[in-house]
Amino acid sequence: MFRQAVKYVCAIAGFLVITGIAAPSAAAAQGVDFAAGYSFLRDNELANSGEVSGNLAKGIFASLGVGVGPWLSLVGEVASNRRTFDELGTEIELKVDFYGAGVRVRGRSGAARPYGQVLFGAARGRLSGFGLSESGSEFAWQPGAGVDAYFSRSVGLRFGVNGRFIQAEDLTAKEFQVIVGLVFGGR
Repeated sequence: MFRQAVKYVCAIAGFLVITGIAAPSAAAAQGVDFAAGYSFLRDNELANSGEVSGNLAKGIFASLGVGVGPWLSLVGEVASNRRTFDELGTEIELKVDFYGAGVRVRGRSGAARPYGQVLFGAARGRLSGFGLSESGSEFAWQPGAGVDAYFSRSVGLRFGVNGRFIQAEDLTAKEFQVIVGLVFGGR
């Protein structure tokens, strides 16, 4: 299933890139934005298990957007969140990484630029402790929304929330992410 999903994501990304190349003057006029900062993640499956808190509060994100029109951008994003906890006197580390690409629709309201986006990619989880390590990757998609609030011509703050749906074979894991960081360019 993962390979099939990757094929669809690549086909969609290829179409969007070709569309962007067909209108190079629009892409050049819209420019590029880069954002990076703090990421907080809540994993609902962990929270519902009752054994471990579902909050992965140690996290970072980075996002790159390339404008292909006055309100449309192609976006790539990575995020990494982790949590350590003690189990039977041993430190256990849980790490969740997300790698995705998709589209962002942007609005304009003075110095604020609200946006909505949807990304498709992969989530990779790793659990290590007791001298063992287990990891795996699954297809994931992430709808989200937020606002870039500029305080100068090319620097601002990004506030965003994302829902993440990880498609495993027998269930769909749900995560909720909050991001806060600096954004450069894109105005």
